[in-house]
Amino acid sequence: MASDEEKPPHRMVKWSPPYRREHVEQPEFDLVEIERDGPIGRIVLNSPEKRNPLGYERLLQIEMAAKLLELDEEVRVLILKGQGPCFSAGYDITPIKKGERQRNMPPGGYIHPERDRLWQSYDLEHARVYWTLFDLQKPVIAQIHGACLAGGSELAGFCDLRVVADDAKIGWPVGRNWSPGNLQYLPWLVGMTRAKYTMFTCEPMSGKEAFEASWASECVPAERLEERTEELARQIALTPTDLIMLTKRSINRQFEVMGFRTGIASSVDLLALSGFRDQGLYGRKGRGGEGDEFLKRSQRDGLKAALAWRERTFGNRYRSGGEEPDDGGDGA
Repeated sequence: MASDEEKPPHRMVKWSPPYRREHVEQPEFDLVEIERDGPIGRIVLNSPEKRNPLGYERLLQIEMAAKLLELDEEVRVLILKGQGPCFSAGYDITPIKKGERQRNMPPGGYIHPERDRLWQSYDLEHARVYWTLFDLQKPVIAQIHGACLAGGSELAGFCDLRVVADDAKIGWPVGRNWSPGNLQYLPWLVGMTRAKYTMFTCEPMSGKEAFEASWASECVPAERLEERTEELARQIALTPTDLIMLTKRSINRQFEVMGFRTGIASSVDLLALSGFRDQGLYGRKGRGGEGDEFLKRSQRDGLKAALAWRERTFGNRYRSGGEEPDDGGDGA
């Protein structure tokens, strides 16, 4: 009989997205909200108190919501956005207390606890969800305000268009102590020079800077963000789905011919390798290193204190604007 530690903390319905006219048991969409408004479908991240952190179940729900909206013949364009002060502050790595539900991966890991680290099953699961958005028949627009950090920037980066508020904050803070880039999509959007500058300095881009760097499709004043995103979506929705899906695929194929999918896969391999640095996620005392300082501080002093330490140590400007959360997503 399995011990209490091996039992799943709760029962979840997990399903493959249905095809047309298939009737299947669907999960409860409690981590996203799905809205239908004529030709516009919306997927809304709904944890504003934690700045919409990304985790295993929320990413599954984003994927499944997108596939349901793909099946809806009336919907022609999807908008992905966040409630509250920001789009998303990144993957949820809040320290898990004993007895708490795991947030950022399945309770027992993916396939095998040791092999998962080397295989980087965690990152491959993220990529699988993001490829679903990339391959969806319908255009996906990310509506971005406030913080769009690390995992949040990956989620937005695999959408077809990104409309940003001019004062948004887009960045990869975790590059200061953990990751060389989980899914290294950035050079494909902004080019080598800007990608290296962003990833080496880990300085966030404002919405205006993101537009100038070609990361964003449009940049508008924050008070006009929703209005302009809706306007753009309705303009795109005038094109029949059977035409725009071929337009989307024809553009995607150009990047695939240039090696986009292979490049993303290789970044997963390098993330796996980076975790085994002495001060990486899997670093151990006794190997010549002292383990990961951020994790130690996070577990000992709490996430807020660890974020403050990281900001002081590396001198970046995330928290100066109040964009990094006190709990939930941390820009990982």
